[in-house]
Amino acid sequence: MMKKFDKKFWWWHAVLPLLLLVAGVALFELTDLDLRFSDPFFDAVHHVWPAKNSWWAETLIHRRGRDLVLITAVSALLCWVGSFGWAWLRPWRRMALFLALSIGISTGLVALGKAVTNRHCPWDYQRYGGDVPYARMFEEAPQACSNDGNCFPAGHAAGGFAMLSGYFLFYGRRRRYAVAALLFGVSLGSLFAYGQLARGAHFVSHNLWSAALCWYVGLALYVWAFRGRLETATSSHG
Repeated sequence: MMKKFDKKFWWWHAVLPLLLLVAGVALFELTDLDLRFSDPFFDAVHHVWPAKNSWWAETLIHRRGRDLVLITAVSALLCWVGSFGWAWLRPWRRMALFLALSIGISTGLVALGKAVTNRHCPWDYQRYGGDVPYARMFEEAPQACSNDGNCFPAGHAAGGFAMLSGYFLFYGRRRRYAVAALLFGVSLGSLFAYGQLARGAHFVSHNLWSAALCWYVGLALYVWAFRGRLETATSSHG
């Protein structure tokens, strides 16, 4: 039987995040905040992004961060598969599948979005040494360029924000853990977003959309696919 979700749940988990998303999108669309956030990371004298190939942004945050997300998703999937053979893993079966699906679907949808939206990275724009005229998200995509855009939503940050699904893993039994998981997902996604911002790979607004998509993927899976039931055999409320 599906777990019932009251009006308070929907307000905090669906309506309020949507209102924040709309407000954030409007703010970036009506102002030049994206440019103001990106400008400090671009060396206008030498026409380069100093952090683009840096060890901390490219190697540590980008590559190793990507590895961390992949290892987490694969480990969760292996836990789910292993639960059919090892009894000690069975209590974690639903949680492992939920986490693997959350990461896989979130990053998959972002990859699909990148392929169809034709929006460019900051480093593609003329302002930052590229050949593409700048355009905001809801403006017509520039035609005066040699290649299609493939930078929206933010793919790397989505891997971090996909960890927001950890909130729902603990929501029904340990709320303090749920809040901690929420903060972890926000922090990891923000760290990944910062690294890509510094490299010139994404605008802040790109990451906002990715965070929202990851949140709603986790919410949809929790409510409709798993029906709010992610408890393990050893669950206790706290």
